[in-house]
Amino acid sequence: MERWERKQPSSDPVKMASELILMERGYSKDEASLGVSHFRDGIELKRGNIHRIVRNAKRYIDYARDDMRLGTDLYQGQAYFWHYKYRFYMRGDAHGNGYKGLTIEKARRIIHQRFLDENLKLSGSTQRHDDIINEVFGLTGTYVQ
Repeated sequence: MERWERKQPSSDPVKMASELILMERGYSKDEASLGVSHFRDGIELKRGNIHRIVRNAKRYIDYARDDMRLGTDLYQGQAYFWHYKYRFYMRGDAHGNGYKGLTIEKARRIIHQRFLDENLKLSGSTQRHDDIINEVFGLTGTYVQ
């Protein structure tokens, strides 16, 4: 992948262990290296620290992968694509117990696909965008004017 540019191999034992765990879980060497490169060197060698780095690196890698899928049917509901106006619902801030029984990722995938199906700009803000978002989140006109 063009986006994954391998960083210098880490000599930090915690980062090295984290990279190995990520590669064991199916991530490429470049992805694992990029995922752990955001952490400082010299973190104390503890199981909890390794798990924390792996968990956060995995989130970063998955988000970066999904960011490359924007505008395609392969979008997984993690990367941001919406207009600032819709941030509260689309980020999941109002998620609570689910939107009509949907996870936030599923709601985002539905909205993303509806925008694609109707040839709407993903980051647009029109009345049609409002209608789709209101419908998916079950809003009754109180959210978007």
